[in-house]
Amino acid sequence: MAKNNQIENQEELPRPGSALYNLNHPDEKIKKKTLKRYKKLNKYLIIPLYRIRLLPLLGFGRIFLILITKGRITGKKRRTPLEYHRIDGVITVFSGRGEDAGWLKNIRANPDDLWVRHGFHSFKPRVEIMTDENDKLKIFKWYVNKHSRSSKLLFGWKPKIDDPETTDFSKMLNIVTLVRFL
Repeated sequence: MAKNNQIENQEELPRPGSALYNLNHPDEKIKKKTLKRYKKLNKYLIIPLYRIRLLPLLGFGRIFLILITKGRITGKKRRTPLEYHRIDGVITVFSGRGEDAGWLKNIRANPDDLWVRHGFHSFKPRVEIMTDENDKLKIFKWYVNKHSRSSKLLFGWKPKIDDPETTDFSKMLNIVTLVRFL
C-alpha cells in the first residue's frame, strides 16, 4: 500500500523551487535571478579560492573542477567551475542548462582549446557529450543513490519518498546534458 502512495505522490522532476527547475523556468526573470546567484558565487568565491590553491587544499578538488575554454565570441580564456563526479573512472559533468550553457557552447565551438583543472592537476581532455538515454538514465539513478542530499537541492529529489526505479526521469533526460572528460 505504501508503495502505491509513493507512486501516486510523485511529481515530475525537476520539482518547483529546485535549482534545475529555476534554471529552466519559462519566466526569464526567475531564470536570470538563479543564474546571477551562481555566477556571483563562482566569480567571487570558487574561482579565486581555486586560483590560490586553497579550494583543492581543503578537499574541494574532489567536488569541483575548473573548465578552461576559449570563448566562442570573444576568443578570451574562460574559467568555469563545475561540479564533477567520477563514474566508472571517467569524469562526468552535468549541464543543468543543457545545450544553453555557455561553457558547453564554447566546447562545441572550440573543442581543441580546452583544459580541465581538478585538484592540483591539469589535463587536456577528450570530450564526449552523452546522447544515449539509457546511459543518461543509469547515471541519474547512480546520482540519486550516491548523492541524495545534493539531488534534493539540484532537482527536488525526495529521498524518503522517491524510488530511483519507479521515478520518471524523462523530463530530466531532455533538460540535462551530460558531458564526459576522457
